[in-house]
Amino acid sequence: MLKGKKIGIIGVGNIGSAIIRGILGTAGRIPPKNIIVNDIDKKKSRAISRELSVISVADNIELGRQAGIIILAAKPHDIEEILKDIADLQSGKLIICIAAGIKTSYIEKMLPGQVAVVRAMPNMPALIGEGMTAISAGRFAGEEELQLTEAIFSAMGETVRISEDLMDTATAVSGSGPAYFFLMMEALIEAGIAGGLSPQVAHRLVIQTAYGAAKMTKESEKELFLLREEVTSPGGTTEAGVAILEKKRFKDILTEAVAAGAARSKKLSRK
Repeated sequence: MLKGKKIGIIGVGNIGSAIIRGILGTAGRIPPKNIIVNDIDKKKSRAISRELSVISVADNIELGRQAGIIILAAKPHDIEEILKDIADLQSGKLIICIAAGIKTSYIEKMLPGQVAVVRAMPNMPALIGEGMTAISAGRFAGEEELQLTEAIFSAMGETVRISEDLMDTATAVSGSGPAYFFLMMEALIEAGIAGGLSPQVAHRLVIQTAYGAAKMTKESEKELFLLREEVTSPGGTTEAGVAILEKKRFKDILTEAVAAGAARSKKLSRK
């Protein structure tokens, strides 16, 4: 679906670079000459141009002129100036924005005409091709634009469509979710060390356990609570540990964390 498309990426930090690598690394769907990049830090855009043979341009105006699909991968506070740079877009362009808190309505308001805008929220594992990206369409984006967006971000993992009013919750669950898992793994490692394990052994035990558990949930057709029950033998060690987590309101704490993250996302949003 991306064949023949020219994709412009404004902002080539971690996620912007991951998008480029994902597109180039997926069955050669698009040649490097069809990827155009620019960054406020010209050293970054020139460096990735040299490394991956993509096209680095002098400014956002030129990028907007050449690209049919424009991905805004810059920091949220830079988006307003970028939109001013590309305000003279020709019709038929697709804008994909991954900057946190930037609503499609804000971009539509800043650009003339009925520009197609899709909002996307990839998470950190996209850096290794195992990300989850929630996408939502603006007023003028249709099925074709959503499919183009999915084609791009499926190169970095998986995608799911949601309505934009749920993007704050999706950000708190998926965008922030890796941090919650990292925190839990940190705590398990520290608990193992407190129980006498060496840091190296505790780290290996926890990381492989987390990886294995995640893989099981993805490959199994069983519900999560059934998998949990299979590990939790009556009167056993797991039951004793789970009882403490339930007593300390483990699920409630996570629910509160997601609610707090969603509230912060909503507060930071530009309408």
